[in-house]
Amino acid sequence: MFVHTLVPLLFSSALALPTLTTRTTQASTELCGDYDYIILQDAPWIVYNMLYNADEIVGTQCTNYGEMTTSANGTKEVICSSVTDIEYVESTNNVPKGYSFVGLTQNLETKISAIDSIPAEYSWTRTNTTPFKGNICFDFMTNDIKGDSTSSSSHELMLWLQYEGGQLPIGWTDGAVATIDDLFGTSWTLYEGVNDDSGITVSTLMPETQFEGVFEGDLKEWLLAMVELGRFTEGTYVNVGNAGTEFFYGNSVMNSTLGLQINLD
Repeated sequence: MFVHTLVPLLFSSALALPTLTTRTTQASTELCGDYDYIILQDAPWIVYNMLYNADEIVGTQCTNYGEMTTSANGTKEVICSSVTDIEYVESTNNVPKGYSFVGLTQNLETKISAIDSIPAEYSWTRTNTTPFKGNICFDFMTNDIKGDSTSSSSHELMLWLQYEGGQLPIGWTDGAVATIDDLFGTSWTLYEGVNDDSGITVSTLMPETQFEGVFEGDLKEWLLAMVELGRFTEGTYVNVGNAGTEFFYGNSVMNSTLGLQINLD
């Protein structure tokens, strides 16, 4: 049984980006490299194709940025897709190959107490032509140290919206440690454990009822629920925030539209 969290997300924070060649664009773009990304103009997002186990991939994986749009209620949104064509290989079927995501670039490194809201509107469709293993999630990093998302004092928070193929969160073998009732319209089971690779504690919430292609809510409620459980205080910093899909294997196309931002007091 394999349990995993998104270790390479630690390197998706704004602090890590200067080590790469920054490309800023508005044009629709296909991202197929191991760490290929674009930073969007006049928007709080980076679109990232992160293949942290590229050596284990037999096939291809691309993240395609489409365009930015505005919803009927005036929310700015980003349209993108994740195109996965990764063969099932017995020896690596429990190895996550990467993460295709849209990450925040604005109003990070802010204490929860200084955040007014984190509105999120996320819709997606997934078409599988072979069995697929992976998830759709929000992934945030907090720490009492501003800007720190890589040390063992960091805390990774995962909110799994939909998952398939037998993927399990870190801490699964130890059993559930808590439940949260009536958050975003469903109950959640909390699993926790330390990632052996990073030493970072990971807290994953799995929904009693999976979301079937639509999520809407204020993610600050998620953070406050974790505060209430005593995982950290409102004085901790939100250093990384993103939404996307992790993939192990399969032939799959996920089309998504995401509105996500941090509003400060």
